[in-house]
Amino acid sequence: MRIAVEGCMHGDLDNVYKTLQYMEQINNYKIDLLLCCGDFQAVRNEADMESLNVPRKYREMKSFWKYYSGQEIAPIPTIFIGGNHEASNYLWELYYGGWAAPNIYFLGFAGVVKFGGIRIGGLSGIYNARHFHLGHFERPPYNESTIRSVYHVREFDVYKLLQVEEPIDIFLSHDWPRGITDFGNWKELVRYKRHFEKEIQDGTLGSEAASQLLEKLKPSYWFSAHLHCKFAAAVQHGEGGPVTKFLALDKCLPGRRFLQVFELESEPGPYEIQYDEEWLAITRKFNSVFPLTYKSANFGDVQLDMQDSRQWVRSRLLGRGAKPFEFARTVPCYNPSQSVSIDSLSENPRNPQTESFLLLLELPNLLDNAQNPASSSHRAPDIDSEEIPIDDIDDIEELTEAKLYSLLIFLIVVLVASPSSADLSFNFYAASCPTAEFMVRNTVRSATSVDPTIPGKLLRLVLHDCFVNGCDASVLIQGNGTERSDPANTSLGGFSVIDSAKRVLEIFCPGTVSCADILALAARDAVEAAGGPAFQIPTGRRDGTISRAANVRSNIVDTSFTMNEMIKAFSSKGLSLHDLVVLSGAHTIGSAHCSAFSERFKEISKGKRTLIDASLDKSYADELMQKCPAGASSSVTVNNDPATSFVFDNQYYQNLIAHKGLFKSDSVLLTDERTRKTVEAFANDQDSFFQSWGQSFLKLTSIQVKTGEEGEIRQTCSLTNG
Repeated sequence: MRIAVEGCMHGDLDNVYKTLQYMEQINNYKIDLLLCCGDFQAVRNEADMESLNVPRKYREMKSFWKYYSGQEIAPIPTIFIGGNHEASNYLWELYYGGWAAPNIYFLGFAGVVKFGGIRIGGLSGIYNARHFHLGHFERPPYNESTIRSVYHVREFDVYKLLQVEEPIDIFLSHDWPRGITDFGNWKELVRYKRHFEKEIQDGTLGSEAASQLLEKLKPSYWFSAHLHCKFAAAVQHGEGGPVTKFLALDKCLPGRRFLQVFELESEPGPYEIQYDEEWLAITRKFNSVFPLTYKSANFGDVQLDMQDSRQWVRSRLLGRGAKPFEFARTVPCYNPSQSVSIDSLSENPRNPQTESFLLLLELPNLLDNAQNPASSSHRAPDIDSEEIPIDDIDDIEELTEAKLYSLLIFLIVVLVASPSSADLSFNFYAASCPTAEFMVRNTVRSATSVDPTIPGKLLRLVLHDCFVNGCDASVLIQGNGTERSDPANTSLGGFSVIDSAKRVLEIFCPGTVSCADILALAARDAVEAAGGPAFQIPTGRRDGTISRAANVRSNIVDTSFTMNEMIKAFSSKGLSLHDLVVLSGAHTIGSAHCSAFSERFKEISKGKRTLIDASLDKSYADELMQKCPAGASSSVTVNNDPATSFVFDNQYYQNLIAHKGLFKSDSVLLTDERTRKTVEAFANDQDSFFQSWGQSFLKLTSIQVKTGEEGEIRQTCSLTNG
């Protein structure tokens, strides 16, 4: 069985399903099941928005409503749990689990189901110690306090899961089990999530309830989300005991690691979701103490012997089968062509699936019969600023930072790059080809996994394209007299990666994504694939129709250039002295032919050379002369960075300080007073380099772009459409 796991959905079903279909096509396999680890946002209409704990100005309808209405059908069976950004009124209708839409199953506030013999368990919500021991007192319509507490994990649901004795194959939780970072590379995690470090060291990061379940259930796999990053761990349960493979995933956004596909041994298909006998028995046993006010459950009233309950459930399932009851719509669906009053939609009906489920187990429906919490004599817990889950605050900050970053990038594009580049925009392909960036990124990652030299080649390719008549993919065009045919470009590589990405995009989005955008995105993604920073760039470039070899030599930077010559070349493209130092950092990956630095040596006898450039470290020079003796083949290459050849990092600047810059144009960055301090700063602070790289790269890929009606969208990147 092949299973896809997704982190935080945030209502973006269209893009996730299209991405999975793309993966199926390029890998020639079938995905049998999709699991989502929360923040699913099953919003059916405008009224559901009122139960979604997201600041009003950030609320969006997204795409779940299409699947609820039947306009779209989930192409892959989907199972999800709830997180802390949900249409909580709808999930309460399905407290015990059920179809949220055709082929999309909610596991319930806690639940276990079977899928082709695989047992899948899950716990919805996030942990909050103050609310953990309370009952489910919240009811729609929610107020400012209950909209934040309704998704907090409750002891009652955890206690039921702790009664599970039979093996669980896969478990889902939204927040991470507390202490899970002890079993993975937490130091790498805090490198890009610095604010986690104190909680990790204090032992407070994650859910105590999830930690208890991990220790008791010992599932083969555990998947989480919530903290918007990818993190893997392996938990050994006692000496020689079973191992739980843990993986947390990010949210569905370009450049984020939100999907993972893996295979699990199972019975042969076809597969379908079925009720789990043991879980139904536990549900039936504990329903009598279901806590529906602030008071906690009285577990002392429950006899824990499950045998009678198991036998009873088994007999019921033999009679009607284990297939869940069919989906039923309970409220009107969102209609983008109509404006409706929220009051006309604000009803909280009983869900027929829940009614049928309770009839099957001969249990009363308690979900809407509880005492109104507002009239309860039991004092409500205080909700103060400390009680607001920290990730709610993080999400707001993240959204704010994203808007500020987008504004910064916009200003850079408008003020620094050419006027036409102002027509570029973020998520340019959101409507016309929403998975475009994923397809490019996946192509780059696949190619890099086979050939680690690919990132360096793609970076050099985009530099040579943008410096000659702007970023219009003219360097990709083949033919006599084109830029690609010029001797300065004959050693360029990475063309096959661009062609591969274009072929896939033409299948899914014909005539939509330009080769210029593919090249810019591929170079950006190459940096991330090599360990560098991830960042967004705007798109909307169009492809040039002119490519002349005569334009190459007068525009590109030669490795023998002096500082003044480089400054002149960069300033002519709208790039600053700071950009010059930053973009030279591309030499932290990639390789060069011996001829690119041969002027630093002098041939003294047949086959021997001597160093004539005093700015080069002698031992490093000896290594270079050994690799590139006089008369060496023109195919011989040397890595730009002798220390970390295939890793995008700040080692390049450390090499410069050690006088180990490969090119003359590298060494002058240290010897020239105008750039020395920046080199030293980047050598000591990789984060500073990474931050500057994103800004300078965006300026580079915005040089003289063609937008609007200019140029064309090539069908094949190596040929113009004419």
